[in-house]
Amino acid sequence: MKYDIRTFLPITAFVIAIILLLSVFLNFTSAQNVISSQSLEVSPPSQELQADPGQTITAKAKVRNKSADSININVRIEDFTAQGEEGQVALLEKGPQSLTSWITLDSDTFPLRPNEAKEIVAKISVPKEAAGGHYGSFVFSIGGGEAAPGTATVAQELASLFLIRISGPISEKLLISEFKSPAFLEFGPVPFTLKFTNSGNVHVKPFGLINITDVFGRVVKDVVVRGETNIFPGASRIVTVSYDDKLLLGPFKAQAVLNFGSKNESLTATTTFFVFPVRIAAATLLVLFAIYIGRKRLGKALKALAGK
Repeated sequence: MKYDIRTFLPITAFVIAIILLLSVFLNFTSAQNVISSQSLEVSPPSQELQADPGQTITAKAKVRNKSADSININVRIEDFTAQGEEGQVALLEKGPQSLTSWITLDSDTFPLRPNEAKEIVAKISVPKEAAGGHYGSFVFSIGGGEAAPGTATVAQELASLFLIRISGPISEKLLISEFKSPAFLEFGPVPFTLKFTNSGNVHVKPFGLINITDVFGRVVKDVVVRGETNIFPGASRIVTVSYDDKLLLGPFKAQAVLNFGSKNESLTATTTFFVFPVRIAAATLLVLFAIYIGRKRLGKALKALAGK
């Protein structure tokens, strides 16, 4: 018995279409029934606190449900530490400047309706022997039971960091372990990289100026280094700033003059760079050379035009 393949083409196309429609429907349904941490909004991203040994203080963070479903929120406290040189942090169960054992939360699990927000308060009892910097975080996640019938959750978390500076015997030790810029550029802007290393026991924010001087020693620009970046104990951190002028020519010296800490201690470092617009100079020389080579012909042409 012979079969004509054309007989099966409509049936095959129908089956494929049904499979595709079911796949799209299931994916759409799945996407509609998953709640992730992107449904959460946490503030502030970080906060800085001051305390004395033996004092009790509070840290606060607010979480908002931005989804269209009711969800359950879990909260816990974890330490954090600096990771890498670009400002990343890593959450830890027990960090080198741990404070998790000092903290009591007013709530660790609760429901949130759509667009509802709740503020969480952490009571921090600082030990009498504590000093320096200690670093913790509120960690919010979706869980604690089924949020809504047929709704799944994605296991992701959002954190709100808090940095505590405890008075007493603190050690503020910061150095510039690297200060550099490209040795040669054709044009500005000129990027500067400052690498700081903190060997003390408390976080600090360096601030100040980078003085740019020309070959004659004249100051042509002061670039501001804003005191917005925390350098954590036992960590290195890279800070980048830029001299934004574009038209520059010649050798330059850059001197970083910075301050940090409660005693306004100073740091200095120097680097040099050279700016020369090679392509513009080359094009200019080519034009001048062409004019020089063709000067006789140009003179004859001008006399011809003048009728001489």
